[in-house]
Amino acid sequence: MNQLYTETFGQGEKVVMLHGWAMHSGVWRTFAQNIAQHNQVTCIDLPGHGHSTACSSVELAVWAEAVLEAFPQEACHLIAWSLGGNIALELAKKYPNRIKSITLIASNPHFLKSAEWLGIAENVLAEFEDKLKIKVDATLFRFMTLQVQGGENIKQQLKEIKTVLQACTAPDLQVLESGLALLRSSDSRVALQSLSCPVQLILGSIDSLVPVGILNDCKLLQPRLECHIIEGAGHIPFITHKKETLDLVQNFLERIGTK
Repeated sequence: MNQLYTETFGQGEKVVMLHGWAMHSGVWRTFAQNIAQHNQVTCIDLPGHGHSTACSSVELAVWAEAVLEAFPQEACHLIAWSLGGNIALELAKKYPNRIKSITLIASNPHFLKSAEWLGIAENVLAEFEDKLKIKVDATLFRFMTLQVQGGENIKQQLKEIKTVLQACTAPDLQVLESGLALLRSSDSRVALQSLSCPVQLILGSIDSLVPVGILNDCKLLQPRLECHIIEGAGHIPFITHKKETLDLVQNFLERIGTK
């Protein structure tokens, strides 16, 4: 059994939030507390991230099972960012009765670029992995810096990101490499296609990791998918475009909650 760290805020409808690769739940603590004004929100540190212990296996299903152990007993709404989205889709595929809805933020059901799907080129991931082996902290900060370029209030956003990164020790290299392996190997398109719960996808118009061009293909896979593009946002819209992202999430949860 993996011991995953959680933080819970508020009361009401159960909401679980899953962060992305190399980060921890603190990356959206303020965002979560806003959602917790009308819901009970549980933020989970993924295996090997933040204060959570690592998994022995580099498999999406194994990580999903570990995350499920930290879920509330009742069915819940999932809000998932980046790699967290693949875990959310895996959970909904295997345990549909535990999931009321899914909000995917800057997430791609198939991150690796292929002939028929937009995503990250293999050489980009390989180059990034090589840089991690040289200096983890500097590479992670550079990675996050790239996600706010082109927006407004960059200085304040970088300060917020740096504070978040320093709040926990960075995952060790093996965990980071495991996460990149999941990004390479995970293909959650079938899971997206088979979803029975409401789902929305929120992307940033200038996201360099998840191209907005996937929206049409995702919509073909799942016709009931609600799609939103936040203009001028990159890979972390809940930091760079808090109000726009929060409005989309809260509106979705309110509408789903009344059904």
